[in-house]
Amino acid sequence: SPHAVLSVPSTSLRARPDSVGERASVSSETRGSVQELPDLMDRIHNMGLSEEYQAYRERYLGWRRGGAEGVSGELNAVSLEEKKGGWGYWYPTIQEWQWKRTLSYWISVTFFEGSLFFTLSSFLACYSGHLGHIRSALTTWGYAAGKVHYFACTYLMCVETINMTNADDDGSQGKRRQIRKLNGEPETDPEETESSDASSTAEDECRDGSTRKFYYWPFHWRTALSNLKRLGVGPWPYLASVAYFIGVWVFAIGLICELGGFFPEQVTYWVIFWTFLVGSICFTAGGIFECIENGVFTTLKLDQGYCGAVLNTVGGALFLGGSLMGYSEDLAFEANFSFGVGSLLFAFGSAVMILMWKDEQFGLTFLAVLNNLGGANGRPLLERPGEPNEKNNTFSRRGAVFIMIYCMTGTVSVYDFLCVLCDDTYQDTKDASYLRTVERAFNALLPCIFAHMMLALNAGVYKTPRIAPFHQLYVACRWIAAIMVMNSSARVIEAISIASREHATE
Repeated sequence: SPHAVLSVPSTSLRARPDSVGERASVSSETRGSVQELPDLMDRIHNMGLSEEYQAYRERYLGWRRGGAEGVSGELNAVSLEEKKGGWGYWYPTIQEWQWKRTLSYWISVTFFEGSLFFTLSSFLACYSGHLGHIRSALTTWGYAAGKVHYFACTYLMCVETINMTNADDDGSQGKRRQIRKLNGEPETDPEETESSDASSTAEDECRDGSTRKFYYWPFHWRTALSNLKRLGVGPWPYLASVAYFIGVWVFAIGLICELGGFFPEQVTYWVIFWTFLVGSICFTAGGIFECIENGVFTTLKLDQGYCGAVLNTVGGALFLGGSLMGYSEDLAFEANFSFGVGSLLFAFGSAVMILMWKDEQFGLTFLAVLNNLGGANGRPLLERPGEPNEKNNTFSRRGAVFIMIYCMTGTVSVYDFLCVLCDDTYQDTKDASYLRTVERAFNALLPCIFAHMMLALNAGVYKTPRIAPFHQLYVACRWIAAIMVMNSSARVIEAISIASREHATE
């Protein structure tokens, strides 16, 4: 079985020799036996266990590579120290790798889809006078859908930064204490004690020695900042996350006032103006914090995190410009256009985040310490005897593009759904009209349901299946989604055309 392969690495075949001659003899015999073994990497790859094998291998080699004299891997405190900042340091277990991978996936996907809603609604708001009875569906409710996605994205960002861990939080400190005890050394390292005292609180202590408390409330700022300081990361990831999160909520206040009609028109106007202004400031601040995290103001490395942070900052600045222009009703077109361009830049920035996720740079644009832990694009390296290092490609660029297509399918399908709900074509008979509207609305929403099922599938299936008929079914689903986005787009364009003609005849 593949697990048998995982449990017996080739390095475990070496014995400890007592002399130079015996060392040469054992080395020669071992080399010959290893060369006769079949290469099972292709089989492991086909079974979908490449990442599990790589995570195990990294942890095993991190234990074997010691600094003591004699056989590499002799038990001592140094041999259990992971290279700080390396792959095994931030992903000490396969569960930790899967956790960060899944979080970063949904952060990038929800950010991209929310940006699409904001982009389309902002540009359509430039011509709101021609949208007739579907105006609110394409603008206000489109903003509402975008805010739901932004809320999910920013909340997950806060949760990830608050609960950030590394190899030191995975029981390795206890292992080092045991090894020091066996070696006759003091069980407590002064540096370790000082670090622990500086960063831990009674709330953060592990209750059973291995499980840390998990935080869901995004405003545990003391815990987040002390935890990030202990990890040597700095405060900027959490500050960026919470700035975006606060900005989303402030935007939502203005939107709720507009939808609910709780206040007079003049009061609602000023509530929307100030909430959009403060929300835009928060988004701009979040982008600036991302730029600091990625060294935008101190370097010119122009990698993916660098470019994504710049795009998000410029997008936030355009949001701020649009909010300021909203002070004057005469600049409504310019304000909406500024919001549209800013949202488009956020969409490009989130598309960069999806590409970063593809390359296993799970820190995305706000947690740079998790990026570039292996090869040139941040991927882990697979080392085979006698062969150059090879990047372990876990996802293709084509797959990343289809993730964006799934997001587009879901976005346009929601607009089609909203247009159907606002359609007054079937208003002659009450019962028939209601049932007909529900039927058409559900049919319009089916592409969104299909697209999000595919997005959920891609969160776990990160390689196209190679075995028939699953390969053909998987590829067919991609092209069905592409057809769906074109069909839903045509329906929305038709609804806009009909509403515009009706408005012109009034």
